[in-house]
Amino acid sequence: MDLQQLKTFLEVCQTRHFGHAASNLYLTQSAVSFRIRQLESQLGAALFVRHRNNLQLTAAGERFRQHAESIITRWEQARLDVASQQDRAPTLSLASTTAIWQAWLGPALLDLHDELADRHWQTETLTPDQISRRLLERSLDLAILPVPLKVDELNSQLLTSLPLVLITPGGVTAEQALEHNFVHLDWAPNLPSSSQPEPLPTASLRTSDLSLAKQWITRNNGAAVLPESLLQHEQVSWQGWPELTRTELPLYLIHHASHPDLANLAPVIDYLLQR
Repeated sequence: MDLQQLKTFLEVCQTRHFGHAASNLYLTQSAVSFRIRQLESQLGAALFVRHRNNLQLTAAGERFRQHAESIITRWEQARLDVASQQDRAPTLSLASTTAIWQAWLGPALLDLHDELADRHWQTETLTPDQISRRLLERSLDLAILPVPLKVDELNSQLLTSLPLVLITPGGVTAEQALEHNFVHLDWAPNLPSSSQPEPLPTASLRTSDLSLAKQWITRNNGAAVLPESLLQHEQVSWQGWPELTRTELPLYLIHHASHPDLANLAPVIDYLLQR
């Protein structure tokens, strides 16, 4: 078993198609099939099964996918760690969900780098489940989520709260926008959150992508509960309706309680807590 086999397996998992995986990896389809057969032979189990022309993971394939992701991640972390030691500059990994990166963490990281320019960064967009697993494996240094992870080995600290309000394009009333084109922004898929107050209408779009949510309500004269900062910092003319919907999204900084290099993390944690 080698890394190329694992990368090929994960690409097939992503595309669910040998031909598409081959194209993405600049390989022939026969080469992809051969690598998968090698893996299945080494593991003694089938990883994929065809079902009505769809390629599906077997139960063994689902279990092995987590191991393959972990191995690739640990290899990349080891490579970066060795490189950073040679450069004498630490590399820290930071993860969150798509919406939180776009709404808060991306700008925060830019400011953080201005303050701590000697750090190198590896950023990742992950699901909460992936974040929890990676933190427990100690293959991820820091994460930001809208809920604390209630695991004994993990430390969750409240960083800040992001004010959210109901927003529509300028000139569109909330009643008009909510009637047909409400967008539900999912800040952390599969995690409970109180940031989407009820009652609100059925969403015409549910997404974890803040950029798509803004484009959707702009084109369709819709509404969404979005960061209040959009009203001041964007060129697009937005209209806020805090009297109808106003809430806050808590953001928690999470890391392993027994992180091997807490001294290196401390300035980063202190800066984010004070931001």
